[in-house]
Amino acid sequence: MIGFYAHHHGTGHLFRCQAIAAEIPEETVILSSHPRADIGLPLDAPAEERGADVTAGGALHWVPRDHPGLRARMAALAAWVAEAQPRAVHVDVSVEVAVFLRLLGVPVTTLAMPGVRNDAAHRLGYQMCESIIAAWPDWVRLPEHLRTHAGKVIAVGGISRFAGRRPAADQHGPVILLGRGGADAPAGYWQQVQHHLGPGCRLLGPESWREDPYADLAGASVVISAGGQNAIADIACANRPAVIVPQQRPYDEQAATAAVLADAGLAEVVTELPAPEVWPEIVAAAGSRQPEWSRWQTAGAAGRAAREILAVADRSRAAHHPPVEGAP
Repeated sequence: MIGFYAHHHGTGHLFRCQAIAAEIPEETVILSSHPRADIGLPLDAPAEERGADVTAGGALHWVPRDHPGLRARMAALAAWVAEAQPRAVHVDVSVEVAVFLRLLGVPVTTLAMPGVRNDAAHRLGYQMCESIIAAWPDWVRLPEHLRTHAGKVIAVGGISRFAGRRPAADQHGPVILLGRGGADAPAGYWQQVQHHLGPGCRLLGPESWREDPYADLAGASVVISAGGQNAIADIACANRPAVIVPQQRPYDEQAATAAVLADAGLAEVVTELPAPEVWPEIVAAAGSRQPEWSRWQTAGAAGRAAREILAVADRSRAAHHPPVEGAP
């Protein structure tokens, strides 16, 4: 049994875990507060932060005192570990869950996150994990916060649920990929951009989302997207020119990813929203280039992550059950 923990914010963490789990030739289970998880976990939010010491003195990110959801969540994890006896668990992502599982004696791998993550909680999480799986190419320079742990960072490439899909036959205009959560923009901004880009432009946002947007992406002349790791991997699989608009996120994670893409010449990056009428010029410039998205190494990325998780599980088992001298 190999377990996965997926953070419930959005669907990216869940999709990434599902892609890796599909490559593991033994029983897998995904635990999360996301409604699509195999095993649902109680929510540990919201909480009144005042007086709750939610960071335990700065050691962790979210452990509010006297929170029944947090207690039920951790109790459910412990009960599952006791019953399932997982060989390893991959955590995407939560320092608290990773530390708790390791305290239960479970070998843990975690996902590397871009940005500036040199706080005490991230340092603890990375220190106690057996392996840190980075869902970016092996040529990307390690962020400073991971250099101390360089020996256990495995860059597998961008992980996408669309890896291996065929190109779409339906070719159309630009696609604005906002996802379910929307974007950091004034109300109506992207609708105005869509208007200026013409009738062939498709807007995939909270009110117009598709469960499987691959055909939209693969047929797009240009994809306009935020800078999340899943979105970038999906665009790489679709092999389309892109304009990346990094959103404000904790630890500057999207800004860091966008900077890597810009430096590598893989995408146009817009850090400040221009007037809607400027977008046709931006899209035309992006569409005149064909980036080498194969450099994002999405082909086989989920399989490489799966093999690393299995290797961690096998090493742990071998350490506890060494070969007997003279045994066949």
